[in-house]
Amino acid sequence: MDFSLANRIARIRSELDRLKAADLKTTIIDLGDREVVGYRCRIHGAAVHRYALAAPVNPEELAAFERQLGTRLPLEYREWLTLVSDGGAGPMLGVFPLAKEAENAVIDHAADFPFTAENPCAAVPEGADAERSRNIARIYRGMTFLANEGHGMYNLLILRGAAAGQVWWYSHEQACAMPILHPETRRPLSFLDWYELWLVRALDPNGDQVGSFGEFV
Repeated sequence: MDFSLANRIARIRSELDRLKAADLKTTIIDLGDREVVGYRCRIHGAAVHRYALAAPVNPEELAAFERQLGTRLPLEYREWLTLVSDGGAGPMLGVFPLAKEAENAVIDHAADFPFTAENPCAAVPEGADAERSRNIARIYRGMTFLANEGHGMYNLLILRGAAAGQVWWYSHEQACAMPILHPETRRPLSFLDWYELWLVRALDPNGDQVGSFGEFV
């Protein structure tokens, strides 16, 4: 493994622990017949995952998915899955486990994602149902759902095609998908770029946290 990548992941883990210590608050709630623990968080979605990381991915499940995909997963995401966690704490409502899909999606993992940063998938006009269905079918190729923002909005990781390794913002209602761009460089975000942007904003007491990555497209 690349030492620079290992150091970057270790730094992210440390910053995640720091955010958890600052943000996750617990309280005892008396229900009369019993007491339960309640959780309060300032960061959007954190009350869902409570900063808990799942165990690393099962190697057999990873191998089976990559056989279906026909290639290896993007390096940053693969290292995160194998060394850190297969789902849990992270941007929005938390990182999905490997190959967990949403919106009853049927993903053609063996096909290339057909869009690029220069040619994204634009929203369809209201009432254009046939075009909407075509858009969704094209979006559901060579990608996986990475996180749920709520209200039918998701972050996708592109697995195959020219945009492989990039994180995209997807609106199911609007049937559109666009790359998430770094606010300074305007370059598409990789998995660790995406995670770090969320952390930096969450840890800044004077800045705005990320409510939706749609603001970065």
